[in-house]
Amino acid sequence: MTFKNKISTAKWIQILIFYLLALVLTYTFTKFPNLIRELWISVFDLNVSFSWNHGIGLLIATIACYLLFKQDYKTSFLGNKHLKSLIIATSYLIIYSLFGLSNKFNINEHFWALIFCSSMLIYDIFEEIAWRGFLNDKLGKTPTLVKGIITGILWGLWHILIFKSFNQFGGLHYFVLLTIIVSIIMSYAVKKTNSILVAASIHGLLILRNNYVTIICIVIWTLLIITWERDKIFNRRKTAYNNG
Repeated sequence: MTFKNKISTAKWIQILIFYLLALVLTYTFTKFPNLIRELWISVFDLNVSFSWNHGIGLLIATIACYLLFKQDYKTSFLGNKHLKSLIIATSYLIIYSLFGLSNKFNINEHFWALIFCSSMLIYDIFEEIAWRGFLNDKLGKTPTLVKGIITGILWGLWHILIFKSFNQFGGLHYFVLLTIIVSIIMSYAVKKTNSILVAASIHGLLILRNNYVTIICIVIWTLLIITWERDKIFNRRKTAYNNG
């Protein structure tokens, strides 16, 4: 199949509708009170600064488009190897909990790391259902590198509705370049795993910057992803050997 034919398999009209709806609902929800902060105050008596509003708006837009544009979606929550997807997510939580995260609430840093990273992982799932789930599948047989670039651009520009400034990244253009690079990495991971949870774990790891945790997780995850289909390959070779 030629590059042109691969690109033509993408559902461009559906992608456009999804993105416009995502922008509208994201913008709308950013005008609401900080829902997650109110929840944390009522449940944990902690006045946290972060917000999930934009992620909730994006998630609702994605669910609406899943219901509107039905097809056999390749990407799922746990992907094609449920146990390995869970190992990747739990290793992220366990390793961060072992190292701990400092906080202003006088909470044990190890317990806080578990709470905070679990919360962040849930939020990242909201985003990844959209970007590496719905959008990735709607790009059809588009080459993975191109999927990563397109998704990275749309994902990066979506943040204009969220961030007041991109100065910490050196400007919007550098931020979008960063989201493209990260998106390419996650697109290849999703190609191998078909797992939204894997993409969300990578997302969380790249936001929280503990070098030790990052290195440990990268080593473990790389080994898992490289050997993701080892059983399938082994069975193919065994079948071929027996048939021979």
